[in-house]
Amino acid sequence: MTWGPFQLAFPWIGGAAAIALLILLFATKLLRGELTSSRWRDPVWISWMATVVYLLHNVEEYGIDALGHRLSFPAALCANMRLPPYPDCPMPPAFFVAVNIPLFWVVGPIAALLSRRHPLVGFALYSVISVNAVVHVVAAVATGTPYNPGLLTAALFFIPLSAWVARTFFGRGRLSYRAMPLIVVWGVVLHAFLIAPTFLFVNGKIGEPVLVWSQIVNAALLLLIFWFAERWHGGALARQMQGHGRA
Repeated sequence: MTWGPFQLAFPWIGGAAAIALLILLFATKLLRGELTSSRWRDPVWISWMATVVYLLHNVEEYGIDALGHRLSFPAALCANMRLPPYPDCPMPPAFFVAVNIPLFWVVGPIAALLSRRHPLVGFALYSVISVNAVVHVVAAVATGTPYNPGLLTAALFFIPLSAWVARTFFGRGRLSYRAMPLIVVWGVVLHAFLIAPTFLFVNGKIGEPVLVWSQIVNAALLLLIFWFAERWHGGALARQMQGHGRA
């Protein structure tokens, strides 16, 4: 399998978009939802940060990693599945584009735009971020290797940002704690739905079009699940908690 120009360029395009978003986030008020509090306590602003950090994560996984290697994540995936390295690895480059473009170029910004009126939807991408951070750390521990592609940005951005979101935006006077299991569980489901089709593909159970479309559906489901969850039981998960107990 050979990589086309866009398939090679997409992490760098996303990285440039991340830099542009960072300028807007820190130098303007265009992506603010609340002007009376710190940016870091603004749910709209923090929703946009989810897209930014994952676009930077893409640069490490698909652009150039901390060791100076290109396309490190696809190479690691092929190795972990005991497949030959590229160009002989059968995993199509279109699969990796389908994993990332719908989620982080489309769903992430849509969730951030909706976050002004739908705060739980705005945190949808944190389901991916929080679980992906755990995946990178567990992979490093399980294999005994100090580094895997994506671990650096997971450690620098994903872990502290996930912890900040959990501490700052959930609890008394904020979103219900009952929304937090949804974020974690759907992050696990999303990753399972990412990995399972790859095994089906390499074992000849599905073809490339189904493999690619499975990831487009995966991205759409993330947005839909959080959209419907916000309406569950009259908005119980998105409603601010009152008093000193847990909702």
